Amino acid sequence: MIDTVAFSKEESNFDTYEIIDADWKDEYGLIVLIKEKKKYTLFFNDENFLSLNLEVDFPIVRWVDRETIVIVDSREELKKDNVFILNMNGIIVDSFNCGDGVEDVEVGKEGIWISYFDEGVFGSGISTEGLVLFSLEGKVLFRYHSDLFKGPIIDDCYAISKGKGSSIWLYPYSQFPLIQLYPESREINTYKVPVKFRGSHAISIRCKYAYFYGGYNSKGELYCWEIGKKKHEMIGRIDGRTRGLGNGESNHFISMSDKLIRLHKIIKDDEFTFS
Repeated sequence: MIDTVAFSKEESNFDTYEIIDADWKDEYGLIVLIKEKKKYTLFFNDENFLSLNLEVDFPIVRWVDRETIVIVDSREELKKDNVFILNMNGIIVDSFNCGDGVEDVEVGKEGIWISYFDEGVFGSGISTEGLVLFSLEGKVLFRYHSDLFKGPIIDDCYAISKGKGSSIWLYPYSQFPLIQLYPESREINTYKVPVKFRGSHAISIRCKYAYFYGGYNSKGELYCWEIGKKKHEMIGRIDGRTRGLGNGESNHFISMSDKLIRLHKIIKDDEFTFS
């Protein structure tokens, strides 16, 4: 596994700021959300930064395209807008409410995938779906519990990761199946995974391989599992908050510690990017 430092607070002269979240796309580079006191700032590719004028408490940031980002506030109990689509000048071009208890956010050409943890799933409104696909304008395109004829129940969506095309991979509590979902056709593929991976909160899927990070009682172990097989192997460790990157990226995971953001690339000769 190859680990690359993508951002250092000290080297970037942001040492007094707190790293809140980050995203990486090969096509667009790095975006970092940092905070000092109650002020949020976006930092782009070691070059530009943008001060934000948003009232958010637990924000998540993701690239939409080269000129657009989305910021989602994971807690929203007052039914106000908590999804904000911004251009690179910080101007809000659209906003909508996605419900409370957001666990993770993935963006694809099909729209914005939002998953929810248990307080959202067992709350009220759209978050009870566990996983929802929204358009950039806030239109609901797919609801997991309502739009599937059958599928494992989501009590808490521990991890999601973009797959090929419009598909999404998810890893939900409490039975912890690995699920591949296609929103247009409502098709799902469900795989029983080794018990060792229970509690993992970061996944990345490439071809026939699934990578799991951070299970119960984990000390940062990263595992590789050939989907459908019995055997699995530990291939390394990652420190810090970790999230799986989508199918089309050259790196598999991004991690954040107090001072550093790292990218993690797994080297496997027979891995192909068509999952």
